[in-house]
Amino acid sequence: MKISNLAATVLCAVTFLTPVSSLNAYANESERAAIENTTAQDEALKQSFERDEFSKVIETLKPLKNKTPKHYNMLISALMNTDLDEAEEAAEDFIHVYSNDFKAYHMHASVMGAQASSSIFSALSYAKKAKKSLEKAVEIAPDNIAVYQALMQFHLMAPSIAGGDIDEAVKLTQKISELDIKEGQFALARVYLEDGKEAEAKALFAKLIEDETTRIRGRVELGSFYLGDKQYASSYEILTPLVDVELAEVEKKGSEAWEAYQKTKSNLLYGKYRLGQVAVESGEYTNVGINALEGYLEDYATTNIDTESLPSTKWAQLRLAELYLNADRIDEAQRMVNLLEGEHDERFSKILKKINKAIKKRAAV
Repeated sequence: MKISNLAATVLCAVTFLTPVSSLNAYANESERAAIENTTAQDEALKQSFERDEFSKVIETLKPLKNKTPKHYNMLISALMNTDLDEAEEAAEDFIHVYSNDFKAYHMHASVMGAQASSSIFSALSYAKKAKKSLEKAVEIAPDNIAVYQALMQFHLMAPSIAGGDIDEAVKLTQKISELDIKEGQFALARVYLEDGKEAEAKALFAKLIEDETTRIRGRVELGSFYLGDKQYASSYEILTPLVDVELAEVEKKGSEAWEAYQKTKSNLLYGKYRLGQVAVESGEYTNVGINALEGYLEDYATTNIDTESLPSTKWAQLRLAELYLNADRIDEAQRMVNLLEGEHDERFSKILKKINKAIKKRAAV
């Protein structure tokens, strides 16, 4: 595998808000006001980030003293969309200030992966730094499944010259299995896929898809692999059943049932987004892709789960605009584009420019 995959490999989901209900219960009036102000600021920053207003996030957080881990996560994520060198500097600061927080090393590794993706001459050096940070995260949090999963993915995706090792990945699946049997099955299935053992992987995924508790995630992970491997027909076949899945909502937050529901709902939404991607990248299944992305946007706007780890509404709208164009629904494509004003990263802007050009060309005919 190529180093260019490292950024996506090691980048973990970041939660920007910390629940403060327990703090409020014991705080005096001035302390409560400070907590509420901080929470309000974090919420405003989160909304700015979701609107791709990265400059606003950076201008607010960069000069802030005594940054929390969540502040660092948001700042670095914003900088990764604007200036990787500054993101690297902030990531180094993060692991210096929070040297005992494994999430700091996860974020540092994601920046190193991004730098490796963008640098020809320093790629190997950055990849090795990413590996070192992931190994440090395992050292700090030896009972956390996520740290083993991230390091396993590194070994799967990085070339051997940068420290990748399929045998090490297999060993890590064994450790993951000791902590959680089902997570171990998912991990082993990913190793099989990357090692070219598709038959073994499909057999494992078949069992996971048969299981009520893992059927949605199983389809999403296998469908995502096929999408990345440009096996569009296989990805479409695996992901399409998700369009008709309905989940019974769970109201009580903080319970085990709520946590399970939130993960399942998140996987279901991501599966719909992936199905839209299949339609965009393959140039086929356009109507199914449109329905999937329209459903994604509707669910994203109304769901009560945490959506921070999911693709933003802007990316879904961008993909939907592409599919409307493919379906010759020019007015609807223009409507989507009109929603996408503002600041965007280079990749997003390039796609948006291409869509705008195509709309003008079609309108002139």
